Amino acid sequence: MKIKTLLLAAAGVISMLSGNASAALISLDGDGFTAIYDDTALGLFGTPTLSGDGKSVLFSPLNFKAQSTGNVGTVFANSNVQFDIKTDSGLSLSGVNLVENGDYRLINRSGSVGLAPAVDASGQLRLTNLWNGIDYIASGFSAGLLTNTCSTSSNCPLSVWSASATLSTPTVWGNADVRVRIQNDLTAESFIAGDSALIEKKQSTQSLVFTPFIEGGTTAVPVPGAAWLFGSALVGLMGLRRKVSA
Repeated sequence: MKIKTLLLAAAGVISMLSGNASAALISLDGDGFTAIYDDTALGLFGTPTLSGDGKSVLFSPLNFKAQSTGNVGTVFANSNVQFDIKTDSGLSLSGVNLVENGDYRLINRSGSVGLAPAVDASGQLRLTNLWNGIDYIASGFSAGLLTNTCSTSSNCPLSVWSASATLSTPTVWGNADVRVRIQNDLTAESFIAGDSALIEKKQSTQSLVFTPFIEGGTTAVPVPGAAWLFGSALVGLMGLRRKVSA
């Protein structure tokens, strides 16, 4: 029985290793940090790059969209991505500012109000302290009401949407490694023949904010009680010596 258990455990380990054989951790060296991500777990976000000043992580999706035409109903497009931030010596990550944008098109040929085509973009920003596993989550962010509508597809322009979220790390996190996780949800709805709804995400920018970090902090080291006693005794002896001399 023990031999069978060991064989099953070994088979499980081999399976895990073989399943991750194609995974590769990629590093981006930014200004004050290194961003590390798994190139097999990027979902619809696409491959990240660094901004020109090296202070932001950028995603530029090519096919992250939701589209509903005619009486298809509701169509969802969902994706998640994460990357780990390791700060350079002397720095700590104090926050992340997320800005996303894209475009959408609503065609309401039927003129219906109750069943008009609609789109939505929303998501979540989450920071995880990789030293203790504690999460901080930004309240759900959204592009808000997207209402630009055309009555025909002819000369119907794309409208722009944007959404943002800001999340600060607690000061007690110090220079801990931090995992940045982003969830995006796109929704397109169309219920009547001839109508259509399209929404697409084009850009996701994570601007990283850093503060100086001093290992151990700047708190003065307290003097041990024994030293105080020794100092008091020394002062007493000096006073006694003065009296004898007088």
